[in-house]
Amino acid sequence: MELHELKNTWTVLDEQLKKNEMLNKQIIQEMLQKKSNRSLSRLINIDFIGFIVWLMAIPAAIWGYHLPRFENFIFPKILFVSIIPMALIGLIFYSYRLKYLIKIDFSKGVKDNMYCLNRYIIMLKQEKISAFILFPIFAILGALCYYELKADLFYWTFLAVGIAIGVLISYWMFKRIYDANIQSIKQSLEELEELKEE
Repeated sequence: MELHELKNTWTVLDEQLKKNEMLNKQIIQEMLQKKSNRSLSRLINIDFIGFIVWLMAIPAAIWGYHLPRFENFIFPKILFVSIIPMALIGLIFYSYRLKYLIKIDFSKGVKDNMYCLNRYIIMLKQEKISAFILFPIFAILGALCYYELKADLFYWTFLAVGIAIGVLISYWMFKRIYDANIQSIKQSLEELEELKEE
């Protein structure tokens, strides 16, 4: 009789432990999904802002090109003309990146999410390489515009400060926004994978 009661108690305890383990897994899973969703939202928002900036750059470049002030100057016209294809490429690039970010769904399979995240990481690396090449070209083009327009010291200082701020903001965005949030999503996906395997 006592042995039978002991077996029943053990069975009840075992079931309770299994329920607690499942509940703990569920809680951890929900926490990881919330954390990942926050990071994903940040990436989507920043890329959407990037898309809007490139979209606004096209009419701004067209307007700048047709300004009477720059009518007889070559380098400002080159600058405005080169902004348009850059903006179009930027729009296509950000559209693809957003497409992969929007496909990420933490309630679905880890493999599919990891694939989308890896595609996004590849495109981000391509953007970093492009930025390292194009940023100095546009800075030189801006300097040539100032030289041709015979800008005074105030404008040259403004250009130098603008370039320095641009470099710092770009570095900060890549490190603190992109890399940090990607790492957070990646870590959460790896932990979710481990939970499913247990």
